[in-house]
Amino acid sequence: MLLVPGTIRVAPSLPVELAATVDGETLRLAIEWPVIERWLGERASNVDAVREALLSRRNVIERTIMARVYAHGIPISGELTLTSRDFMAQR
Repeated sequence: MLLVPGTIRVAPSLPVELAATVDGETLRLAIEWPVIERWLGERASNVDAVREALLSRRNVIERTIMARVYAHGIPISGELTLTSRDFMAQR
């Protein structure tokens, strides 16, 4: 499982979008904004801080994706949304 390097779409209050590959399948990944706010607090409105947080938490994000895929399989839609609940086990 790898996060795909490239453009990360960040728009405050909207889910952060990026791509990941799992078993050769590319997934469009969205991380809900409340997760970002929990990680960064007031700094969540700073796009550069959000990108830095995603990179520094890459391992946590990848483990969370793998846990979801292990539990539910790869979504047929190719889209996966991660919420605060998905990250609770990673504390």
